[in-house]
Amino acid sequence: MMMLDSILRDAKKQLSSALIHKKHSFRYFTLTTLSLDGGPHSRTVVLRDFDPEKLTFSIYTDSRSEKIKELNEDSRAEFLFYDSKQLLQLAVKVHLIDIIPSEEKFYNLPDSSKKDYCVFQQPGTPIKGPEGVYYDFDKGYLIELNFEAVQLEYLKLKRPNHIRAKFHINQNWEGVFITP
Repeated sequence: MMMLDSILRDAKKQLSSALIHKKHSFRYFTLTTLSLDGGPHSRTVVLRDFDPEKLTFSIYTDSRSEKIKELNEDSRAEFLFYDSKQLLQLAVKVHLIDIIPSEEKFYNLPDSSKKDYCVFQQPGTPIKGPEGVYYDFDKGYLIELNFEAVQLEYLKLKRPNHIRAKFHINQNWEGVFITP
């Protein structure tokens, strides 16, 4: 049977691997925030940085995106990572700790990636079709969002028994097994 400390180590190892291996399932994950009307708002984002000691995460986004307004209203969010080959899910409750405008990171991106952060129209603006998107490569809207984990839930589907454990910052990341 897996011990709790090895489960938390495995979760950190998987998240760290997503930064090294571009095809790792945890590289792209679901970010859920509270929308301004009070409901959940989920979208896929890219893991840009992870600190396994501090359990902090970084993503990039357009500074005009809806998630910025939502996180300014309520800094709580949840990340959902899933690996279909390992049948491993991590659900991480986080809170926003920092918003960093990053012109330097924008200008250091390859042009193919810059396109994600220099669209002339604000994200969510109605357009007639994909060809209606215009880019301003002289103006980037890239910002870095940094989050701190407050709870991590690990679920590994396996036989004969699924393994589910929860770790919380208020318990110094000492985990407990919970019913799958």
